[in-house]
Amino acid sequence: MKQILFKGCGTAIATPFTEDGIHFEEFKKLIEFQIEQGVDSIIVCGTTGESSTMSEEEKKQTIQFAIDTVAGRVPVIAGTGANNTKSAIELSKYAQHAGADGLLIVTPYYNKTTQERSYCSLSCYCQRS
Repeated sequence: MKQILFKGCGTAIATPFTEDGIHFEEFKKLIEFQIEQGVDSIIVCGTTGESSTMSEEEKKQTIQFAIDTVAGRVPVIAGTGANNTKSAIELSKYAQHAGADGLLIVTPYYNKTTQERSYCSLSCYCQRS
């Protein structure tokens, strides 16, 4: 039997900013509003959350803040995808350790490979058979 991990409505939360960085007070309001309205999960650091323009530290702060704010009321799914495989792995491990219930990961984008071999950002060459 297949176990369903997530169901219902998962809201991808926008990440509000000020000139100085993430506006955590407003971010908390967005999260609380979604939970009050009955959302089934919160998704942070996806494309709606401006993740492609955030620093690694901002992503970590956003993920941790969301997990702490949600406090187990609904699952938190953390966007940890990146164009750099090593960065995606490190952020995924961070999110898991921080308490994320799931990860939103994208295949590294804009990385062109040849037919003979592919290159991953972990500095290894993978020979195709």
